[in-house]
Amino acid sequence: MSAPDVMPTTVPQRPAPAGRGLGRRALFAGGAGAAVATTLATPARAESTTVREAALSLRDPRVGCLLDGSDESAKVRVALDLVNAAGGGEIFQPVGRLGLGSEITFPTSLTWTGENIGASIIQPAPGYTGRLVSSGTYNQISNVHFYGMRTSDVLLTVRRPRSTFHHLHFSNSGSHAIEFLGTAEDASAHANKITDINIEDCLGIGIFVNAWAYDNEFLNVWIGECKTGLRLHDGSCLFDNLHVWGCVGNGVELRNSGHRNTFQNVYFESNGGNGVDLWQVWGNQFIGGRLWRNVANGIGVFSSGRTRIMGLEIHENGESGIRGGDSGLCQVIGNQIYSDSTTTRRQDRPIVTVGTSNNWIVSNNVMRAFDHASGGISLVGANNVVSGNIE
Repeated sequence: MSAPDVMPTTVPQRPAPAGRGLGRRALFAGGAGAAVATTLATPARAESTTVREAALSLRDPRVGCLLDGSDESAKVRVALDLVNAAGGGEIFQPVGRLGLGSEITFPTSLTWTGENIGASIIQPAPGYTGRLVSSGTYNQISNVHFYGMRTSDVLLTVRRPRSTFHHLHFSNSGSHAIEFLGTAEDASAHANKITDINIEDCLGIGIFVNAWAYDNEFLNVWIGECKTGLRLHDGSCLFDNLHVWGCVGNGVELRNSGHRNTFQNVYFESNGGNGVDLWQVWGNQFIGGRLWRNVANGIGVFSSGRTRIMGLEIHENGESGIRGGDSGLCQVIGNQIYSDSTTTRRQDRPIVTVGTSNNWIVSNNVMRAFDHASGGISLVGANNVVSGNIE
């Protein structure tokens, strides 16, 4: 993928709204109004209203970023120290390329806002191959493009809880785009919210929910052409409107402690392995959406009991629609499972279980044998419940 066009090195700062009085900027500069609350009188009611304090721009003279792609890590730390000393606040990233030659760790209660998702870029400085940004607690990051140049390590590492990440674009990471990485119960990466995110063309995993990273929520996430789209090593996360396509291996992988996750309104297509691949996890559910044209199975359920698959359209995958191995107490309810090719059927069977699989409930599905390459369902075990299907 070619690098984005070079941005101008001098861009005017975003003007402050009219009427803005003393705020954190005055506090940073040590002005006479540093300790005075900023108010504006409201003539009609004779009351006072606090004015929102101005964001600190990376082009502020006290920071001095050029945004030309060179290493400006030290300047960013100056900006972070100014905001942190004031008890938190906002840093504004204008249009341009912010080069980082070392990992930047955000403090608590920081808001980082770019001017434009396509032109406010964070990237590795020449020769740097490490991680770029790590989050703190109560952060908000938005309107930024993380561009890895295929040489970086992880673009954004979420190390702490209760932050919000929205309207972000990640591309060309030499490793993962986003990694959730807590280290202990009191240093976890849980209860974060991730909304309106695009990830593409990363050499590692699009989103890696690693250790101590439970209870995170993901809304409107698009992942394409990575090695693996999404991997979960922790549980109780919620995914709504997740689209994963064109990855080299599996679209979604659940491993280790990846239990009790909920996926709804999903679209997993054209991945080089399974659309979803579960291994030694339990209690996960997939509700509503489409699994189409994955090279292997639509969903592979391996040593993963109590999996629930409901209301999906599962068609034209290279092997089976659903394949269960050594998995029990699973439910497959109300799905459309077929291969609609007008020439050669792609999908082998709607459902296949093998090994010690047993106690599956398969009901109210449309899965005609005629619509598959090798025929109807094939279940092992003596205690399955199969009813109400159109076969």
